[in-house]
Amino acid sequence: MGSLIQRNTAVAKRKGTLAVAAGVGSAVVLVAVSPVLGVVGLAGAAYLGWDWLRFRMKHGLRL
Repeated sequence: MGSLIQRNTAVAKRKGTLAVAAGVGSAVVLVAVSPVLGVVGLAGAAYLGWDWLRFRMKHGLRL
């Protein structure tokens, strides 16, 4: 059972890191390049953040 919890924690960490990286990258694009592309990227980052939160809730992991 411990390995399942460790695997879920590792997956949650990877999903969270991806969501944060997408959010930061989208914010940089929003400011530096194009507001339209930045907003589209932020929408994608918001979805990834929701996916991360939903995964943690589904598997009973604390924030």
